[in-house]
Amino acid sequence: MPLYIKIAFRYLLSLKTKALSFMTIISLLGIIVGVSALLITLAVMSGFLWGIKEKILETSPHVVIFKISGKFTEYDEFPEKYLKNIPEIVEYQPFIYSQALASKGSSVVSVVVRGVPPDKDKKVLGIDRKITAGSYDAIKEDNKVIIGKDVALALDIWLGDSFTIMSPFGRKTPLGYIPKVKKVYVAGIIDFGMYEYDSTYIGMNLEAAQKFFDMKGSVTGIQLKLDDPYKADVIKSMLEKKIHFPYIVRSWMDLNKSLFQALQLEKFAMFLVLALIVLVASFNISSLLITKAREKRKDIGILKTIGANSGFILKIFLWQGLIIGIIGTLIGTTIGLSVIYFVDTYHLIKLNPEVYMMEYLPLKINVIDVVAVFISSMVICFISSVIPAYMASKETPSEVLRYE
Repeated sequence: MPLYIKIAFRYLLSLKTKALSFMTIISLLGIIVGVSALLITLAVMSGFLWGIKEKILETSPHVVIFKISGKFTEYDEFPEKYLKNIPEIVEYQPFIYSQALASKGSSVVSVVVRGVPPDKDKKVLGIDRKITAGSYDAIKEDNKVIIGKDVALALDIWLGDSFTIMSPFGRKTPLGYIPKVKKVYVAGIIDFGMYEYDSTYIGMNLEAAQKFFDMKGSVTGIQLKLDDPYKADVIKSMLEKKIHFPYIVRSWMDLNKSLFQALQLEKFAMFLVLALIVLVASFNISSLLITKAREKRKDIGILKTIGANSGFILKIFLWQGLIIGIIGTLIGTTIGLSVIYFVDTYHLIKLNPEVYMMEYLPLKINVIDVVAVFISSMVICFISSVIPAYMASKETPSEVLRYE
């Protein structure tokens, strides 16, 4: 170990002045609290973002192909032509997605009708596993539908009850457009755990949806399921090289980009705000080193008299700040990661699933976040030590020893 580091340790561990010992402890605690709080907060933000993504993936296709010009009637031959040689694609299915109105008596709600082949839908999205009452297979009949639990509450209906759905695309008559109306029966109630879906969802089989919306053998698009949903952007790039206008390809990340960008921005903002805790703690380091330099003026003069240069003195005081930073950052990181592990493992933070779409708050931290916190803490501690160390290195032996 270099001599200047040994001297730095000796100065920090010196117990001659109780005030300086107390300042050392306070500086160390400030770094520990700042680093651990920063890691826990980043884990909370990352965990919430991960939970939202997992919830979205339960109800959304991984990649969607739309046709923006003309009717999408060639959907049967499309997979054989473009999707066959991509092993990452586990399953695909055509779908219809359109808005409508649902009514029962005097109650009317705006809904989204989703038409799919029931057998394939089980493999693509597994929506049948979210059915809380009734049977998903019943929608093979043209007049049977699955509805979200909040749609059922809004219309005050249950299994076997009938209600009316009305399409905005009606038929033209001498009196104008007349909306198309269909009487359907509730075959099942579904609970997505997301109010946005539960309050608007109506599912029916593809053929019934085509007839109801007068789509005449066409669909809205084709949705794909991948073996790894986080490869969606890679598969999207592969498909875009093969599929051109009038088709467009969108991944589940594209469809929810604004939400993810908002959460990422919030995470970055929280990082900056909590980094101020470490910054404030670094002020204690600066104060400590300035006071230490004043206390050790005689030692500095003696060291310079026996041959130590300004660079040697600079290193002694720089390393005092760095030692506090290293020890505080390591302890803070250990505490932060321990809290993250126990809170996430034992699901200690419970949430209202109707509000937050999850029953507990997962805490997730990745290596990049840990490294970023560690480096940021060390840089702040280093910068806070530079000025006091520089001031100490500029002491003149003759001036220091004149009154000693």
